[in-house]
Amino acid sequence: MLIYTFFALVLAYGAVFGLVCSYVYDYVGKFSEKSANLHKHMQKTNIIHLIHNNITIKSVIIMIGSFKSTDYHLNPKSGADKKGITRFDFSDFRDVLSVGKYAFEHPESIKYFIPKFEKALDCDFKIKWAALNSLSMISKANPLEVLPLIPKIAGLLENSDWRIRKNAVIFFGDFGLVCYNNTKPYMENLKKCVNDPNIDVVCAIAYTLSKIMLNSKCEEKIDLFEILREKITSKVVLMDLIKNIGEINADLIKSCQTDVLSCLDSNDTALKSKVIKILGDIKDYELDENTSKILIDSLKSDNLEIRRSSVYSIWKYSEKYPEYLKNATDTLVEFTSSPDKYTKIYSLLALNKLSYTEPLRFENLNINPLLDEDPDVIYPSITLLYNLSKYSPKVATRHYKKVCVLMNNPDKYISKQALRIVGNLGKYDQKYINRYINNVRLKLSDEELSKEATIAMVKSGYIEKKNLEIILKAADKAKYNMEFLREIIEEYPKELLSSLEKELFNLKRTWNQEYIDDLCYSINEKLSLNDPDFTNIKLERPEIEEPPVIVALKSECTEVELEDGKQVYILDKSKCIETSLSGDLLELLDMDNKNEFDIYKLSHELMIQSLIESAINEPKR
Repeated sequence: MLIYTFFALVLAYGAVFGLVCSYVYDYVGKFSEKSANLHKHMQKTNIIHLIHNNITIKSVIIMIGSFKSTDYHLNPKSGADKKGITRFDFSDFRDVLSVGKYAFEHPESIKYFIPKFEKALDCDFKIKWAALNSLSMISKANPLEVLPLIPKIAGLLENSDWRIRKNAVIFFGDFGLVCYNNTKPYMENLKKCVNDPNIDVVCAIAYTLSKIMLNSKCEEKIDLFEILREKITSKVVLMDLIKNIGEINADLIKSCQTDVLSCLDSNDTALKSKVIKILGDIKDYELDENTSKILIDSLKSDNLEIRRSSVYSIWKYSEKYPEYLKNATDTLVEFTSSPDKYTKIYSLLALNKLSYTEPLRFENLNINPLLDEDPDVIYPSITLLYNLSKYSPKVATRHYKKVCVLMNNPDKYISKQALRIVGNLGKYDQKYINRYINNVRLKLSDEELSKEATIAMVKSGYIEKKNLEIILKAADKAKYNMEFLREIIEEYPKELLSSLEKELFNLKRTWNQEYIDDLCYSINEKLSLNDPDFTNIKLERPEIEEPPVIVALKSECTEVELEDGKQVYILDKSKCIETSLSGDLLELLDMDNKNEFDIYKLSHELMIQSLIESAINEPKR
């Protein structure tokens, strides 16, 4: 499956390549033996110089083309693909082409056809050519099935007919792309084709080598790339090749920095867009102020491809060089409304990395419409809003109603980010979570959202029994929940950390000890910091539909007998403390000796203790 996915990705690049060469290679497939006429024709195109045996030939642009081999299309005989495998008699080249299509769709039939293909490779030109085309098609999806024929196909690389050599080369491009280990024994044979006397074969081998380089197992990418660079002197063609190879293997294009930078100021829009895109793919390139300015200025280009490439490269470098690129923020904000989807997405990705530099510059960003688009746009949009809610909550508050709606989105990534944003806004001002607190509480029962909901509540000052249960269960499997637990400790009220640490310490198991010690160290580290502000803490806030439990000393109450004989106690409201804990606290609290926050602490400890048996010592599933 990975091989097929990899091949599908490269096919997309091949499609782009095909567009480049379609207007050049219109003579292909006429089976002309007269390469001299081809040479003369290519000289007139004035596209590229290929130095080969002291002859200047202008045609290597075809190396990144689609390489149509013939005017004949895969147009099988009527009903051929519906026939049984025994009906294919390999009588003419159309029948052989039909076999390729049939075998591609019915891989179980390939073994039956292998002996027939072997014989076809010894037939006349048309049958041999059709056999290579069909085998090339089959090898894309089932490379191992054609292994028995590889030695024979390799022998055709030295065939006296240039058309056969060319199609054998093309076969190895398709085969080597997905099956490098079985191509490796024939790499030297393929390299020799670079010096073939026929320009078509040279073009085909250039394309084939570039395809083989895309295979992750290829061990000689750099050597192969140098062979191609030596043959190609056209900047347009070279950059097109580098661009497409770089998208798969960025390490490979490090050696091309000089070539790339030399074209950065080009007036050729097609060349410049490719070069800027390549620049974004070069790993470990040290961006300087001058190059950054070229990228930012290119955002104003009239050419869509240049703008898109510029946004892409700015995204790639924004994390490492924000000071150089933050001046692009205003333009990137404008681009989030671009009708071009890729420009919009790359802009959002870049803004995510620049969001902390000057968050107030995002005040004009209207994210709400973006949150109604497809997930490709929603993901970077809501992530940007999350980042802004960390760095400047004020900028994000204008979108909070939309975010609260997205908490119920069926896409878990979106709903998780929405909960994180609500938590950040609630920490900034509790009013931004109060209105939707019950919705957040509902997420505590969703296994995929419970951690995000707990963090949102803790950040906003809500510490309830269900939150503690989730925290302690996570701590019991601390190895797999360290990121969540560290964030909880970071956001937890300092005055309540000691009781949490005590229970974490009790959770130590042989396999869990290292992680619990790490968490306890984090707690002690936070306890050593300056005292925090507790004005925003609301401990065990009751559910709206549940009546609060009033905690008070009996001596402070007025006893009243109702008409039905029941005894009730009336307490001055100013002396009330709301909690959803049971009346177990009645005997523990002394209002004369404890202030309000001491009661919160005591309540917190009792809640934790009450959860230990049920949340920690329950039978393991």
